[in-house]
Amino acid sequence: MQHWLTLVPATRGAQRLLIKDIKESADRIRSAADNLLMEREEAGATHAILKAIRAVIETRASHLLRITEKA
Repeated sequence: MQHWLTLVPATRGAQRLLIKDIKESADRIRSAADNLLMEREEAGATHAILKAIRAVIETRASHLLRITEKA
């Protein structure tokens, strides 16, 4: 989280806004990945690699959410 916080001024307000934006981005990314996977399945374009990519997205989004909870 320290590295992320270097992107904004060293004020509590700026830090809170950044943390909020990170949380929202992680949630949006998860949702978009779910929607894309569902669209591909509905179109009949299923492949194991798509689920693997979705798993990586989930891992990274979860990591972002965990570090924001500790902040």
